Amino acid sequence: MTNLSPTESNNDPAIFSRGSLKLTYDLIRKNNPRLALNVRNITAGKPITPNSADPKNNHNDHFRVELDSFEVRSIVESLMEQTQQNVMGNDNPGLVLLAKTLIEDWMCLAHKMIAEIDESNTKTS
Repeated sequence: MTNLSPTESNNDPAIFSRGSLKLTYDLIRKNNPRLALNVRNITAGKPITPNSADPKNNHNDHFRVELDSFEVRSIVESLMEQTQQNVMGNDNPGLVLLAKTLIEDWMCLAHKMIAEIDESNTKTS
């Protein structure tokens, strides 16, 4: 288990809070239940930043996301679809804002994954 400071966890796009993962699960489970389950299973693992002040309070937990690029892309697409459905139906503007923020977070992870692929290709060339 690696303990990261809040600054380190904020700088690593692969680190997501329990709340972000739970909301991602809630938003994508209708469109993609298998992928939603993969996201939810991340929170079943051991957090990398456990709350030492109150071990029973798991709201400050953070987890390293280790999904493949296709799964990350599917998450972004599902969140975008959910956002469009809410905008068109004008159901919940707050939920749309949260979904857009999640899209940005997942896109940051996607960009990191692309950069790592480019880096490994450059080293092998």
